[in-house]
Amino acid sequence: MDPRIGGAIGLVVVLIILSTPLIPIQEVVTHYTPEPYSFEQELVREKQVRPFPWFWEVTQTQHLIKNTDSDDGTFALNYLFDNGSESKTKTKKVKILAGEKKSVTIDSPLSGKSTVSLNIVPPYRSVAQQEIITKNVSAWHFINPLKLFFK
Repeated sequence: MDPRIGGAIGLVVVLIILSTPLIPIQEVVTHYTPEPYSFEQELVREKQVRPFPWFWEVTQTQHLIKNTDSDDGTFALNYLFDNGSESKTKTKKVKILAGEKKSVTIDSPLSGKSTVSLNIVPPYRSVAQQEIITKNVSAWHFINPLKLFFK
């Protein structure tokens, strides 16, 4: 075959492909996003105690944590203690069943009176979210599956 004829056929095929109309189709795409568990917290009390060996006083705090979510989970409780001259942190992990309320008591690692702040890090779950997107495809998109029938 003459190379000019092959080139012309190739050019015609390319022009046919490029001239096919673009057809909008809708496609469902699933994305997964992290979602924290829901919970409630409540300060029950804060007081000075003398832990063993009773040489000094420390601040003791007690919180109620309620897992208001439908799944069980392990919550990380990050405490920050500050007695005015230094600060220290303590972390406690607590497994709480769905709907359960748990009391958590912790002593300050610092001597004397401390201010206490609590940051709760709940567990996360992956939640599927579906989005409908519109894509423009050429007519050749619909012809490719037909090739399976003509083999």
